[in-house]
Amino acid sequence: MKNMKLIFMACLLVLLAACGSKPAPEEDNKSGAPKVENDMPAEAAGVKAEVKLEDGSEEAKITLKNSSDKEIGTGVAFTLEKWEDGKWNKVNPDQMFTEQMIMVKAGENYEQPIELKDQEAGTYRVAKTFFEEEKKHEVAAVFEKK
Repeated sequence: MKNMKLIFMACLLVLLAACGSKPAPEEDNKSGAPKVENDMPAEAAGVKAEVKLEDGSEEAKITLKNSSDKEIGTGVAFTLEKWEDGKWNKVNPDQMFTEQMIMVKAGENYEQPIELKDQEAGTYRVAKTFFEEEKKHEVAAVFEKK
């Protein structure tokens, strides 16, 4: 009887260990796209970041969609990063922006061009900061330049 309990416990442990395992790397790359970790949300406080980039274009457009019921404030500053060697690296860390406050009413969108002419093909992330009732939020969208 004691051996039966040990065998049962061993089988149970094997089953539980299998349930918690990560997918095999080949499963992560079935789509052929690089495995990218985006530790910034695409949406916060009812505001969503989306990027559009047409094939062959040297300019992407980031859109902040304000689906909240509050007005938000943002500026022209953004962070552009490229996914390299398993981490995000800032593309132009010394880039400077003029300080402006752009108000985006509830239910409206704000669209901003992002110049990519000097950037090589790869996976990029553009992040924008916005304020909602004095609370600072940051959203980001990932896109592929071919």
